[in-house]
Amino acid sequence: MIKRTTKSLSQRIDRGYLRKVPALLRWRRILTLACLAVPLAWLGLSAIARDHTPYTAGQISTPHAFLGKDCAACHGGNMGIGKRVTNQACASCHDGPSHNAQQVSAPQCGDCHEEHRGLLQLTGGQDRECINCHRDLKTKSGAHIVNARIDSFSTHPQFAAVQAGTDPVGFKFNHAKHVGELSQKCGDCHTPAAQTGAMEPHSQVSARALMANPTYAATCMPCHALNFDDKDTDAAPHDKPAAVDRFVKDSLAKYIAAHPGDLGKDGAPGSSAAWIKFKTEAAEKKLWSADVCGRCHDMGPADASGLPSVPPARATARWFTKASFDHSAHQELTCDSCHPAAAQSKVSSDMLLPGIAVCQNCHNSGQNWGGNTCATCHRYHDWSKEKAVDGKFHIRDITRLLVPARPRG
Repeated sequence: MIKRTTKSLSQRIDRGYLRKVPALLRWRRILTLACLAVPLAWLGLSAIARDHTPYTAGQISTPHAFLGKDCAACHGGNMGIGKRVTNQACASCHDGPSHNAQQVSAPQCGDCHEEHRGLLQLTGGQDRECINCHRDLKTKSGAHIVNARIDSFSTHPQFAAVQAGTDPVGFKFNHAKHVGELSQKCGDCHTPAAQTGAMEPHSQVSARALMANPTYAATCMPCHALNFDDKDTDAAPHDKPAAVDRFVKDSLAKYIAAHPGDLGKDGAPGSSAAWIKFKTEAAEKKLWSADVCGRCHDMGPADASGLPSVPPARATARWFTKASFDHSAHQELTCDSCHPAAAQSKVSSDMLLPGIAVCQNCHNSGQNWGGNTCATCHRYHDWSKEKAVDGKFHIRDITRLLVPARPRG
């Protein structure tokens, strides 16, 4: 029997096994090195070819699509990792007027307009930048013209126009009579500005967004013509008393010139001048009465010419001057959904604007059917101070960026 010793047993073991690499480990090392070498080679070859595609942070938005191959157009030489596009680079193509002259600090363009997120709307900024200031608003003067603390739509204060409580419209109108007794529809008088051609001068407000102010010619005249005499004369124009007075006198003068046989009839004077004066007094007494002009206007005391003074109408075309509202986006709703008090309103000074609680029914954090970010209704830049910007790209530059160059030959 052979006696086994420790020494004899150790001779059976390959003492060089530690220096041998297993096949699985060897291939893992090879693949690891290959995974590092391939992208490095790609980056190196791209650098040689001056192709910036490997360094892009993602697809850019549609308005900037033509710059997709020209990173330097926005980034310039500032294309290191973590470097952001400067405000000066944005301002070279875009004019972004200041938010407010009393603003203490302003965010960078890229804080709100985040590029390289795909085909998204660049103007739809996130709430965080708005809330950074408005949760505890500071101004250079220390005064505030808006609420100093707003951190969400659920805590948004009541609209300033609604807080005023009354509508200083400047004329009389009974909604209850027209809607209830006469069964008129809201659309008979209230029409989107786009359909009437009444454009809002502010370029950022769509003509579909606003309701055009009802006019006498378009909405009132069919039922309330300013007839002043039973003679063959046209209705008086809807104008200032002096213009109406001239029209009445001219119309009566033309009539009596064509019908001289009416002189002296029905108690009227026998001379043309006296007849015109007599008929004018009667016609204007009717016009200035509560049944004609006085139906809608407060007829003030007569001036030196003997004509009444009429306060001007002050119908407001745009109530939300610091926000935007688009009627066309809400056209599927019934009018009384947002203006429930209109059918019972008997005086034009009633404030018929919906309060913020009506908006919160749909635009709230729970259901959020229509969005409730700050940018849904508010714009940061003050576009009333917009300036023209000189273009910096020629069409050949754009087509060169969009269309690959064809090989010669």
